[in-house]
Amino acid sequence: MNDPRANQADNRLQFLRDLVAGNASIAGDVVLLRDNLWAIHGFIPVDGDVLMAEFDSYDQAITILDQVPWRTRERDKS
Repeated sequence: MNDPRANQADNRLQFLRDLVAGNASIAGDVVLLRDNLWAIHGFIPVDGDVLMAEFDSYDQAITILDQVPWRTRERDKS
């Protein structure tokens, strides 16, 4: 039987990879939103800084972050 948590992590990883393949950039850190809720965040040109994926633990978030090819966000050059 498939582990639903593994499928959920795979879906979030693919979502983040798709964002990076577009114009998004992923920050290289994980943020604590509240007890037992961690997030990966980044920058999307149209929306600015956004939360991109949420996780139940820091370990889950950092494991996914380590698998995402991320780019450093470039500041607006205007």
